Amino acid sequence: MSTVGVNAAAALAGLVIVVGLIVYAALAASFRIVRDDGRLRLAEMLRRQGTPADEALNVGGYQAAIAVRRCMMCAHKAQCDEWSGAKRGMESFCPNADFIAQVTGR
Repeated sequence: MSTVGVNAAAALAGLVIVVGLIVYAALAASFRIVRDDGRLRLAEMLRRQGTPADEALNVGGYQAAIAVRRCMMCAHKAQCDEWSGAKRGMESFCPNADFIAQVTGR
């Protein structure tokens, strides 16, 4: 087999792997959304921190929209549900911990 054929086969294999990873990520995200119970845990986290969710999300603008998307796609919803609501501790699992700290002033 020529080097051109080997290079083409390697490129094709790489492309198949990349496409497979993209499809897997899309299916995993879709499954998380479909399986979800519809609650926006970000709003609950904000309430637990003493900030009305509608106020924080209205002020946050673009960052709030990103935080909502992160919350919807989050893989740690079970940990979020089990969290005690303490002022600290969510940083270990919540992808929105920085946003929550920013809007609550902590």
